[in-house]
Amino acid sequence: MVKNAARKTREKHTTLGREILGTSRLAEDLLAPWFQDLAADRAPATVRRYASAVRRFLRWYQTQEHRPLQVGDLTPIVLVGYRNALQHTEATSTVNTHVCALRAFVSWLTTTGYLAVNPALRLKLIGRQGSPAPQALTDTQVNALLRAAARSRHAPRDVAILQVLLQTGMRIGECAALMWEDISFGEKRGTVMIRAGKGNKARCVPLNASARQALAEYAAPVVAVPPTLKAVATVWPVPHAGNVPSPLWRSQKSGRLSVSAMGRMIDGLVRSCASRGLVPATAGAHTLRHTFATRYLATHPGDLVSIAALLGHSSLNTTRIYVQLTAEQLAERVESLDLNAYSG
Repeated sequence: MVKNAARKTREKHTTLGREILGTSRLAEDLLAPWFQDLAADRAPATVRRYASAVRRFLRWYQTQEHRPLQVGDLTPIVLVGYRNALQHTEATSTVNTHVCALRAFVSWLTTTGYLAVNPALRLKLIGRQGSPAPQALTDTQVNALLRAAARSRHAPRDVAILQVLLQTGMRIGECAALMWEDISFGEKRGTVMIRAGKGNKARCVPLNASARQALAEYAAPVVAVPPTLKAVATVWPVPHAGNVPSPLWRSQKSGRLSVSAMGRMIDGLVRSCASRGLVPATAGAHTLRHTFATRYLATHPGDLVSIAALLGHSSLNTTRIYVQLTAEQLAERVESLDLNAYSG
């Protein structure tokens, strides 16, 4: 019964459309019959979304042109202009919902004879844009976080955690899972074995001097030696068969420091610095990983294979995000084009 009624409605409006083809009917006046037809083929939630999208489009047009949209005003340029305007303010999924709604409405207008040619035939959905380059911390921001950690209740531990994350690019979960025996500590060099990598893949990452010095200052009171690289290297625990590994990071109650507790510590440092405008409020543990990767590639341009190995990426496509330019860098490049008459 519903489909028969919809067919009769469609036939009625097809006849009516042919009679008024080329006239200046207001699109707003045709929404009710379109909704009626739409309800016969689409779910109620879809009808509501499409109705809201088309009404928003009509309001946008009236704001732009200072008059209501007439059926004859529906051209490819108008439809694409609206889609492009949405892209500046809305998520990809929202833009595509509006495109689908407009295509459905314009198709109905064409089928019923209100339009001779469908202007939305080439109105395409938009693809999802690639992720922007991660925002790395500047030297000033890194130093602000380290200074805040140095003033914390557990200063040696917190500074060591920050430095290990910054200097190796490991994930926070990988860092929290470290054991003393996972680290090979020497005066001149060192490595850390990450056994709890993503996908259960282990990898070995070098420890530079900054990471080793921070670890030495953290470990010195525990192993009862001066906080020097040489002293700590001589007593750093070496794994032996049968020994039970000991967690590297300890909580205030001497238990193992959990991932969530480590995250709260870092978030607290970020809040403290962000409140004074020293670091972005959106920074977190993963920002330290981004910072390591970005700095590595800035120093060794194009070395995606090595940074992928250091970060534990199974695919280079995951690593390519670090070679994309940030919005600020893109703006600077566009500003410097010789086409720009006002470039400095």
